[in-house]
Amino acid sequence: MTAEICLRGGKNMINEILYMQIRILREFAKKYKIDEQKLNILFEKYKIYDYINSCYSSLHTTGDNYIIKEIYDILMHKGVKMC
Repeated sequence: MTAEICLRGGKNMINEILYMQIRILREFAKKYKIDEQKLNILFEKYKIYDYINSCYSSLHTTGDNYIIKEIYDILMHKGVKMC
């Protein structure tokens, strides 16, 4: 995961962001039946972890399904094919 996690809220904020990144990775993998390790590579390549970090203040007020749909749309826009 990204080493550039925002420090605006201190250690608790870092923990919350990391928890969200891991939770969304797992839920996304389960929904689209993708191996978590392969999905992790995609998330790193397409800067999804950076997206979650930079938009955390907005994303944490939405549900996981919304975030997963948003990430799916981002990946589709970037030309990633989900089988």
